[in-house]
Amino acid sequence: MKDIEKLIDKKINQAILRYKMIEDGDRILVAVSGGKDSMTLVHHLNKKAGSRFHINFDIHAVHVKTDFDNSADKSGFEQFLKDREIPYTIIDVPVLGRLKPHKKMNCYWCSSQRRMELMKFASEQGYNKIALGHHMDDILETFFMNMSYKGELSTMLPVLKYDNYPQTIIRPLALVKESEIINYADKSGLSKITCTCNFDTQSKRKDMRAVINFMAEEDESIRDNIYKALGNPIPRYMIGNEEN
Repeated sequence: MKDIEKLIDKKINQAILRYKMIEDGDRILVAVSGGKDSMTLVHHLNKKAGSRFHINFDIHAVHVKTDFDNSADKSGFEQFLKDREIPYTIIDVPVLGRLKPHKKMNCYWCSSQRRMELMKFASEQGYNKIALGHHMDDILETFFMNMSYKGELSTMLPVLKYDNYPQTIIRPLALVKESEIINYADKSGLSKITCTCNFDTQSKRKDMRAVINFMAEEDESIRDNIYKALGNPIPRYMIGNEEN
């Protein structure tokens, strides 16, 4: 278990330093869904915040509770936070209640409402950064989705400074693969206390995940190379940049 924990810790350190995610004095709001990704993230950030890590920062966990996801038991992850003395807040958000008449519930609507509440809470409480639990596979899947369904080359960024908000979004798990998080969650017992949303309509994301998994089936380094390619464009060989 120590090996996989050290690996994830190392990759988080690399992401923090490579993308300059965290600076001295940062007050970071960590979005905690209760799933394996966000719980892994808050655990590792809490260790750094309370250790001799060379950057001084504070964290506060926030869970946005919706009015449709009432089936999952939240007590496990709440106890997890309490055991580690991680300060946290639970915000009740009527996601269904905010739907306009004749509109159907979907993941995009829920995500936008939860993100809005996170930004609001961060502004009110003086947090300048919001940490999300997206990992490398999330970033790759988003790239393939945008390429396939929007016809654009774009994805989630490890660090995103909003134009209209004072907060910066950071993704410290950007270099961590989902398989590594699953391995860590299973070996640490974290998977036994996590909960996930039972409303899942993101079939397109699942399709892209299957494509990536197929590509990397024989050689796992392909996943790393695709991620590397996102930051290594060669404009001369991109359509629209041809020399006349």
